[in-house]
Amino acid sequence: MPTGKLKWFDTAKGYGFIKPDDGSPDVFLHLNKVTDANLPTLQPGAPLRYTLGRQGNKVFAQDLSLVPDEAVAPPPQPMIDSDADFETEFEKEWGL
Repeated sequence: MPTGKLKWFDTAKGYGFIKPDDGSPDVFLHLNKVTDANLPTLQPGAPLRYTLGRQGNKVFAQDLSLVPDEAVAPPPQPMIDSDADFETEFEKEWGL
């Protein structure tokens, strides 16, 4: 099931777009699919899981759900401890 982040959503216009995590083109999201999913008001950046629907040559998001926090990968950790002296670590690593 694809995942992505809400790029933007305009309730007055009744649609928005999801930016897929896999880098594929943005996916159209209609207000009725948000309503069908019983989702609260969505904010840009909200992590979503969805399936793709087709109508003719148009692709859209459906079967929406929020991705739980624990399912979102944590940010990468720095290789060097932030308290360590960068120059000392660099010299050790390169044998200087």
